[in-house]
Amino acid sequence: MYLLIDIGNTACKAAFADNERIGKVFRYAGDDIRQFIRETFDSEYPGQRVRVAVLSNVRADDPELETMLLNECCDRLIVLDVAECDRLVKTGLPQFEVLANMPEGMGADRIAAILAANNLFPENDLMVFDFGTAITVEFIDCHKENASACYAGGAISLGLNTRYRALSHFTERIPLLNPRDFMESHKEKKINPIGFDLDTAMAAGNILGIMFEIEGYKREYPDRTVIFTGGDAIYFAEKLKSSIFVVYNLVLMGLSQIAQFYAEQ
Repeated sequence: MYLLIDIGNTACKAAFADNERIGKVFRYAGDDIRQFIRETFDSEYPGQRVRVAVLSNVRADDPELETMLLNECCDRLIVLDVAECDRLVKTGLPQFEVLANMPEGMGADRIAAILAANNLFPENDLMVFDFGTAITVEFIDCHKENASACYAGGAISLGLNTRYRALSHFTERIPLLNPRDFMESHKEKKINPIGFDLDTAMAAGNILGIMFEIEGYKREYPDRTVIFTGGDAIYFAEKLKSSIFVVYNLVLMGLSQIAQFYAEQ
């Protein structure tokens, strides 16, 4: 049994996995991550330990959390970062070749998502959109006859909630609106690109603006398989009505791959 922890900018997810099969996913949006992990363990495996825990953390390093995990939860802790990627690549195993071009300072969540996406579609060139606090787009070139699969590069922009918060913060008269209220009330309606009040103008500029971004990438790279993940993935996939794979918990899937590798060593 493995423990997978994905600490994002807004929330933390934790799950237990058996090989690459991920169980129930626990989500927490507070600040006391250590207590959240303890409570998750007590609810599922009280008094037990796991062989391997893999941690993806895009916030500041948390040595106390890492110490707690080693002391209370697991026999071996893997903290995913670029240095860890280097170690994985040097194993020479094909499933980690895609990590060979990770740039210095790249977020652990992006690394895990890239690994999982390539594992799901090893024969396809990919574009992976992750809709979170930031929207990231990852480009992965598949394994070809004379070349290994590789990470080609990516893009980062503001996530939907971040766009709304930024407009409210940096302007005097725009209140903080919740984009999900609009999305919920317009599930079956087309978003008009010309807003007639604040709510519809914000939706046109931000929700529809993100859709225009996605469509622009798809036009530029029509031969790539498209994967959506993250909190708003299903909404944008349904709105775009095109050939898109929605994969929930893509980051946890990548962490599970790494956990299985270390457990088998």
